[in-house]
Amino acid sequence: MTILSDSLPTSTLLELKAGDAIKKADGQTDTIKSINISETDEFLMFLFQLESSHIIVKKLKQVC
Repeated sequence: MTILSDSLPTSTLLELKAGDAIKKADGQTDTIKSINISETDEFLMFLFQLESSHIIVKKLKQVC
């Protein structure tokens, strides 16, 4: 079970899908209902709509 947090690699966040069970930072488990991904020049923003709440994760883009 994945613990959903800002420290997860972007590749792991992109693999998550609706129906997956996750563990929230407070230790409670929940199920992903939907995922909305927004992109800007600076970051990716993931909005995870869960059964009982939502979680927003922002990941800065890597600049090489």
